Amino acid sequence: MVLQLWFEYYPILQPLFVGICFCLAWGIIGLLVWNLGSAIAYSIRTSQRMHQIPCSRCRYFTNDSHLKCPVRPDIALSEAAISCGDFAPPPSLTLEI
Repeated sequence: MVLQLWFEYYPILQPLFVGICFCLAWGIIGLLVWNLGSAIAYSIRTSQRMHQIPCSRCRYFTNDSHLKCPVRPDIALSEAAISCGDFAPPPSLTLEI
């Protein structure tokens, strides 16, 4: 019964199916491009935020896997360290005369 109706109305509805499939295909491509762009933008924002962490440029940074920072080990190398009050730049190697 359903198969007979399908064969009867398919030639009439075929142009409609072509339009629907065309719109669906371009919609999926659009969503894919949008999702890819959002992922790239999120990665850039996260990367910029992580580059603000000053720990690797601090005088107290040990670069040891067991104790990264002896002053504030709880926030070392995390986003909380961006506003670390104990940050001290390493001593300069130039002589001031």
